[in-house]
Amino acid sequence: MVENNVDERLIGWNTILDEIRGESELLVKDLLEGIRYVAAAGILLLALGAYILIIGLRYGKTDDTLFLLVLILPVGSTFLLGIYNLNKYIQLRSRYSRLFDIQSKLRK
Repeated sequence: MVENNVDERLIGWNTILDEIRGESELLVKDLLEGIRYVAAAGILLLALGAYILIIGLRYGKTDDTLFLLVLILPVGSTFLLGIYNLNKYIQLRSRYSRLFDIQSKLRK
């Protein structure tokens, strides 16, 4: 009788662990997709900053110091945010790569 009760409890725990493993696959997938969005946003911000700089230097008055000072604000802010996003991507990828490895081992 006691052995039967233990078997039922083990089956219950196995069911719970299977559900957690299934949900963890979705969680890790969503987490990695969000981390990739951070990298994409960083790259887009760097490209936007370069575009603003090129357009500003090409069509603006480069001999006007006030224009150059005003141009520095959007270019500098987009470059800084782009670098921040890429740095955050590297941090998140290194932080959660172990979790992805564990999840891929569980899948096998």
